[in-house]
Amino acid sequence: MKHLFLVTFVALSSFSAQAALTIDQWQTPKGAKVLYAYAPELPMVDVRMVFDAGSARDGNKKGVAYLTSELIGMGDAQRDEEVFAAESEALGVSFSTQSLKDMAVVSLRSLTRPEILTPALAMIRTAISQPSFSDAVLMREKASLLTSLLAKQQSAGALANDRFWQRLYGSHPYATPAEGREDTVKAMTSADLKAFYQRYYLANNATVAIVGAVSKTQAQAIAEQLADALPVGDKVAALPNVTAPPTGLESIEFSSTQTQILLGQLGVTRQDKDYVALYLANHILGGSGFASRLMEEVREKRGLVYGVGSSLLPMHQTGPWFVSLKTANANTSEALKVVQETVMGLLKDIPQAELDEHKDNIIGGFALETDSNKDIVAYLAMMGFYDLPNDWLATFPNKVRAIDRDTLMKVVQAQLKPERWTGVVLGKPSKVDAPVQTLTAPVAGGHH
Repeated sequence: MKHLFLVTFVALSSFSAQAALTIDQWQTPKGAKVLYAYAPELPMVDVRMVFDAGSARDGNKKGVAYLTSELIGMGDAQRDEEVFAAESEALGVSFSTQSLKDMAVVSLRSLTRPEILTPALAMIRTAISQPSFSDAVLMREKASLLTSLLAKQQSAGALANDRFWQRLYGSHPYATPAEGREDTVKAMTSADLKAFYQRYYLANNATVAIVGAVSKTQAQAIAEQLADALPVGDKVAALPNVTAPPTGLESIEFSSTQTQILLGQLGVTRQDKDYVALYLANHILGGSGFASRLMEEVREKRGLVYGVGSSLLPMHQTGPWFVSLKTANANTSEALKVVQETVMGLLKDIPQAELDEHKDNIIGGFALETDSNKDIVAYLAMMGFYDLPNDWLATFPNKVRAIDRDTLMKVVQAQLKPERWTGVVLGKPSKVDAPVQTLTAPVAGGHH
C-alpha cells in the first residue's frame, strides 16, 4: 500500500506540474516554428529541431534521409567529427540526430551557464548549417549501414516488420524502411546527401522546441541562432494520400522455431478527431502490456506467447493500427485464432469497469511520461510538427477522461474493420492452417 501511495503521489504531482506548464509559440524571422516552455527547476536546456525530412521524402533514393541525418555532426566547415566529439564531451553537451518516416530530428541538451551554452550553441549551429558530408565518412557509414541491412536478412522480426509495412502501404513512401535498401544505399553519393539537405533542411521547414531554464528572450535568440542559420526554400509538398492495402494474411517461409505475426489496418492521422478515442481503444486491446485484452487472452489464459501487443501510430498521412506477436510454430494457428477473436471482441463490448480502469491507467501514465524536460521537449516538437494546439499536453488527459462508453463504441465500430485487415505470417507456413484469410467482423451492437 505504501508503494502504491508513492506512485499515485508522483503521478498526481507530475500531472499538476505538467498541467501548469505555459507554452509559448512564435515564428523566427525566417519562418521556423518555435514552441517554448520555461522550466527553471534545473540549470539545463533541451532543444529539439524537427524537419519535414524523414524517409517519406527519399523519393527513389531510399536511405538518403537516414544517411543525411547520420552525417550531421560528423564533420562541418569548422571541425571534423573527432573534434566535434571532443568539444561536445568537454562542454558536457548531449547531441544526437534521428531519422523517422515523417521527420528528421536534431536534439541538444546543455547546461545553461553562459561559458557552456554559448560555445555549445555556436558549435551546433555550424554542425546543422554547414555539414561537410565528406566522402570518407559517408563511405564508412554506408559500409556500416549495409552490414546492418545484411543482418536484417537473418532476423525474422525485422523481415516480418519490413514486409508488413510494404504490404500495408504498397507504393506509398511509408512502405520502405527508413534505412533504405541495399541497392540504393550502395549507389548513394555525397552529392545525393547534399541535394537532400539543401531541399529539406530549411528554416521554413523546421520546428524548434525549447524547454529549460532560459527566458523567452533567450529562447528566441537560441531559435534564431540555430534555425535562421539555414536558408529559406520552397514549401515542401504534402505527402500522397494512402490507399487501402490488400486484405488477408501473407505467409512467408523462414527457418525458425518461432513464427512472427503482424496484422492490422490503416489507422488515423495525427490530427484525426477520433485519435484520442482510438488511443483508448488500442490501450484496451493491446497497448497497455499486461492490462490489455491481448496479453490476457493470448498469454495469460493460453500461454501461446511471451509477449503480444498492439500499436496505433498516427502520422502525417494515415498511420497503422496493428497487432504484433511471435509464437512457437506449432501454436501459430491457435494464436492467430485467439488474436482474431480478441480483436473482434472489441467491437462487441467494452464494459464500463474495464473502460474506467484503462482511462485511469492512461491518465496516470501520461503524467509520468511528461515529468521531465526531455519528455516535454519531445512532445512540444511533435505538437509543432503536426500543427496541434498549444494546450494539447494539458487537455489530453481531460479528453481521455471525457470519453464515455457509447462514444467509444461508436468510434471503434466506425474505425475498426477486421474484415479489411492485412498481415504477414513469417515462419513455417506448414503450421498455418489457412495461410491467407480475412477476419470477419461481428454484427455491431451489444454494448448497451
